[in-house]
Amino acid sequence: MIRSLSWISVGAMMVSGCAGPIETRVQTHQVIATGGPKQFIVTTKDTVENDNLALARDLVTKSLTERGYQSSPDASILVNVALAERPADIAIDAGDKDVVQSIATAKRQKRFQSCKDQEHRLTIILFDQTRGTKLYAGNAAEYHCNGTIKQSLPFLVKSALSGLDSNPTDSARSASHTRQGIE
Repeated sequence: MIRSLSWISVGAMMVSGCAGPIETRVQTHQVIATGGPKQFIVTTKDTVENDNLALARDLVTKSLTERGYQSSPDASILVNVALAERPADIAIDAGDKDVVQSIATAKRQKRFQSCKDQEHRLTIILFDQTRGTKLYAGNAAEYHCNGTIKQSLPFLVKSALSGLDSNPTDSARSASHTRQGIE
């Protein structure tokens, strides 16, 4: 009986490395209020086009429309959508030798984890082309071992746009929340 329970415990620990809570790390910044008509156009001028990026743009367009924004070819708000997938055990820093800022820290693999994590990261930036300034920036990131970026996208879009139309601030707001899904 005890031997059976120990094997069940080992099996449960191995499975728990791939299923369970997923932490979504979010950073949003409403730089200035969105004035005037809320009409937008999503930029499609990227060096690399793929199905996941096209899906991300579609989900962002849908979310903005649900928030009362209107898609228009003559819009003053330009929306840029960036999507990245990278090995999570690689850190990313930006800046020069005097001022370096960590964009993403390296993640250590969990105990009993059967595969290497990937980081799924979505960045959404709204620019006011008339005023020549950034209105809003939001990014959301998650680590996944078995989950695909297509499975992550609805949650990443919702999180990255979570601070849109909030009160403008001098600095970005950071938060994290947990959801269930395929890790």
